[in-house]
Amino acid sequence: MNRIKILAEEVANRIAAGEVVERPVSVVKELVENAIDSGAKKISVTVEKGGKKLIQVTDNGHGMSHDDALLSFERHATSKIRTVDDIFNISSLGFRGEALPSIASVSTLTMITRNADSDIATQIDFRGGQLINVTRTSANIGTTITVKNLFGNVPARKKFLKSEMVEYRHILNYLHYQSITYPEIHFTFNADGVRKLNYPAVNSFRERMTAVFGRDFFHRDLIEIDAKNDFASVSGYIGGLEDEQEIDLTDLHYLFINGRFIKDRIILHSIRAAYEPFLKKFRVFQAGKLPLYILFLHIEPGRVDFNVHPAKLEIRFTDPGWVHNFIKSTLTKALLKYEDLKYNKIKEKIKTQLQETPTPAIDKKIFSSRSEKIRFNDYKKEFTELYQPDLFRKNDQHDLDLLAKLAPAAKEIFHLPEEEIINPWQLHQSYIFVQVEDGLIIIDQHAAHERIIYEKVLHRLHGAPPLQQKLIFPLVVNLPPYFSSIVAALINDNIAEINKAGFNIKTFSNDAVVIDEIPAELKDWHGEEMFLDILKKLEEEYQETEDFRDSLAKSISCKAAIKAGMKMSKKEMLSLINDLFACEVPYYCPHGRPVIIKMTMSDFEKRFKRIG
Repeated sequence: MNRIKILAEEVANRIAAGEVVERPVSVVKELVENAIDSGAKKISVTVEKGGKKLIQVTDNGHGMSHDDALLSFERHATSKIRTVDDIFNISSLGFRGEALPSIASVSTLTMITRNADSDIATQIDFRGGQLINVTRTSANIGTTITVKNLFGNVPARKKFLKSEMVEYRHILNYLHYQSITYPEIHFTFNADGVRKLNYPAVNSFRERMTAVFGRDFFHRDLIEIDAKNDFASVSGYIGGLEDEQEIDLTDLHYLFINGRFIKDRIILHSIRAAYEPFLKKFRVFQAGKLPLYILFLHIEPGRVDFNVHPAKLEIRFTDPGWVHNFIKSTLTKALLKYEDLKYNKIKEKIKTQLQETPTPAIDKKIFSSRSEKIRFNDYKKEFTELYQPDLFRKNDQHDLDLLAKLAPAAKEIFHLPEEEIINPWQLHQSYIFVQVEDGLIIIDQHAAHERIIYEKVLHRLHGAPPLQQKLIFPLVVNLPPYFSSIVAALINDNIAEINKAGFNIKTFSNDAVVIDEIPAELKDWHGEEMFLDILKKLEEEYQETEDFRDSLAKSISCKAAIKAGMKMSKKEMLSLINDLFACEVPYYCPHGRPVIIKMTMSDFEKRFKRIG
């Protein structure tokens, strides 16, 4: 018997599903992209249980005929390409013809579709890759695909899915990306019976971005990008260089290439290279973060290959160096222009102020008169005999008796506070150095304070009384649309825990939070911006740990802790050290990074080659 055999269609589809369908958002991605390719002007997505139980995508595109509907479930059946050359000139989102058979092989799938040439729609039912039923039905022009019980027949794959909240977040983020890229399409999203997104069709990216990011988005420090050459064009917005941009928008990093949301290392490096000369003074950049960027790159299809990955998650440029230089030079020119405008505004402001307040005559005289500077060599060399014999004489008995009488007073004079005895000091206002008996210890001040606050908040969440500070006026925080749809349910479900941590949130409705008390540790309170930062951090942490209390404690401690670059007095440093060693786990921050490094005298002697 032959050892090499052709795989059965079911097995081939399962293998393809392993590449194309990783999680519920993979299904949403394939179905939405097919809907966009069909010319749809309205796309509706509905999910239940984070997409594990149900995913339904409905569009009003051109639909399919009865025969095309059946063919669409054959592997590599596609209307997007015909020849080999077409593969390297892709202008559509979907083209491989693997999506529908792959999804059908790991779920229960129903498709209802109708085109303009048909009065009757076609309904096709699959279960676990097997065709169950083909019938005629009534429906509007377009396509509806319903996917139930994803990975129900592949339990080994199903167990790798994350929580419903995590899977829901992935779907929500993807729909945000698509809604930004295609403002002419009306997107709606419903999850577990609740409308989460509703973005009606608009005429411009600017209108859609206002709907997604909130009406205050364009009041930020933004730089508009718009450049093109013979082969490509790039447009969009990048963040300016004001300090406030480090607070709340460093997580908006969107890159779209030919209508696809892409994370590409080459372009990311080009953006970083453009910003680097301008941002070296900012620690947020040194920590690996960048200001916001929302860029739309359009490049000739023949210069980019989307056929690298089955799920089209990666791309390859025919000339990556050219793309890198195009993006870097475009952003560099925009940043230089931005700096020039900012400089000219300051210069004009100073010029106006000087004209409005003329310099008094006496000041002019003071600053215009020239005074002769005395050089060191011009001083007279007086008192050349500086030797004082009695300065170096030994103490006689009279002096020793006098010192003995003054000893009690001397003890009081030289009684120093604890911080002077321990004498901690800062390196670059970021690390605390303390000498110990056998060497020294180095403490990361931010990580240490983060650990202290983290344990305090955790104790409150497990029953200790909250320490709060009341705001003079209640604060109303309006959550941006792109963000409220993610955290609204998280806050509503855990509002009691949030209040235990030290907040007092009275109401939560219509994407608004009302706060009148905050945790005592939030001393450097920036109001709305800081609260949004805490929520963003909370959502990120919760996605990783799925433990709300731990995520909340980490989020508050990260934002409340003193930052690198903040000057501390010796008394403040000593208080931090004492609080740190009172913690249950003083050696690591909440995220596992070291807080303390110890260097012994032996370590120093080895480094200086004093010992082998």
